[in-house]
Amino acid sequence: MNIAMNKNTITSFLLALIVGAILYRITPVYVPNNLEVTISKNGTDILQIHQPRDIINTRKVFVDTLNLYNKGKFGHAKLGNIAKASDDFFLDVDQLFRIHHAGNYQFLVGSDDGFSLQIDGKKICEHLRDRPYSIQSCNVFLNPGKHRFQVSYFQGFGQSGFSVQYRSLDGKIYWFGKNSADLQLN
Repeated sequence: MNIAMNKNTITSFLLALIVGAILYRITPVYVPNNLEVTISKNGTDILQIHQPRDIINTRKVFVDTLNLYNKGKFGHAKLGNIAKASDDFFLDVDQLFRIHHAGNYQFLVGSDDGFSLQIDGKKICEHLRDRPYSIQSCNVFLNPGKHRFQVSYFQGFGQSGFSVQYRSLDGKIYWFGKNSADLQLN
């Protein structure tokens, strides 16, 4: 009897372990839906950020932060390649945010290839063409209140990646999508 109970206990434990592994594997990855990202596959080669678009399809994805650079490839740490493409796509983000304290804010935009960043409809900085992943500092004075963040990025060919961080007034750097004492997403 003791031997049979041990076999049943071991079998039950192994079945529970297998069921747990299957549930873990089929459960979708979750990240907070802080930012809506629009990804548009282009029908022709993309050579610069402001060229006319020839969109084949568009998809919307929600991410927690704009940290989409992973070892030379476009991808989110948990969600993987959210573009579902490797070349010739645009990414657009249009997000409201609130500033609590007036001051000079620094946005750090990393891209492999080009991008254009606007705050409240005013171009803050951009890189028009193809380049290896580089981080560009974009500075703007912001008063307290609501503001509009708009960024467009393109991936032409080859390695890829895109990221946006901001430096708050206390000097700390945050991924865009994470709130701080100075900046909060609406």
